[in-house]
Amino acid sequence: MYIGDLGRMSYQVDSLYPRKLHYDLPKRILNIHPYKDEPIDILTIGDSFSNGVMGGKNPYYQDYLASKYNLNILNIMNITNGQHKLFETIISLYNNGWLAKHKPKLVIIESAERGVYERFAKNFDFSRKDISIQKLIVPAKKKDSFIPNLQPINTANYKLPLYTIKYKFKNRAQKDVVKLSLTKDLFSTKNYQHSLLFHYSDVLYIKNDKKLVKKINENFNHLAEMLKKLNIKLLFLVAPDKYAVYYDYIKENPYPKNNFFTLIKPLKKEYLFIDTEALLKNQLKQNKKDLYYSDDTHWSYKASDLVTDDTIFKEFENKK
Repeated sequence: MYIGDLGRMSYQVDSLYPRKLHYDLPKRILNIHPYKDEPIDILTIGDSFSNGVMGGKNPYYQDYLASKYNLNILNIMNITNGQHKLFETIISLYNNGWLAKHKPKLVIIESAERGVYERFAKNFDFSRKDISIQKLIVPAKKKDSFIPNLQPINTANYKLPLYTIKYKFKNRAQKDVVKLSLTKDLFSTKNYQHSLLFHYSDVLYIKNDKKLVKKINENFNHLAEMLKKLNIKLLFLVAPDKYAVYYDYIKENPYPKNNFFTLIKPLKKEYLFIDTEALLKNQLKQNKKDLYYSDDTHWSYKASDLVTDDTIFKEFENKK
């Protein structure tokens, strides 16, 4: 049984959304091992949102793409010294000939919103080719249980009541987890329908910097132009931060608004882009619950299903 990091870290037991890892979609993604050079329609690379770490039902958004549009999707992961090397990996696979050999129709680079500036707002060497498929880290298989077997006497015995009291007076009782109240019921977890837990980094990494957003856009345009030479399209898929999605429903919010989507939307793009923030916010207006897990920083299978309904994906569909 899996429970989310936010619930565990904050000891907010009422937020817990226990879930078992299971799959009920007819088609699933490929992973680099034991990949045997099967034809690829879409190549995906990203952070935890792409690598199924949220557990529960159908944790890979790519499985929805594969099933809805009859696609072969290869997911790869590259982490070096704790940093996701997303852009660098695709540049290398272009320059070392791997993409030319396998010719996917689409490359998806996914990133959580809070990571976009650090990952993409910088100067890249667009000639590098040092990252090979053989060097890539294989996504770890999830275990069925993430709840530790605790001894009768352990630190949770005092931390649980301590944080329960502290969160009544401080919205950031645990330094990495913020708890705020919502104006309406947006989660189904009993006793936690009107509360929002999110990672403090959701607000810590808000920059709202037009120059940096412009640099991100320029980098993706450059890479998209490279891929076009191979008749490959590029999609920049941003997984909006939980705080940003629920922002409009937060009571007495002491933190600033994240304007990343507002800043990037009007820029001229040679790549594909989905306004995932607007899509998910529209669902909240319709009182859709549990788009994100109440105890986790990640979106749920419901959001994966919604995002992959975007009309952008229809052009890549293989007729059954």
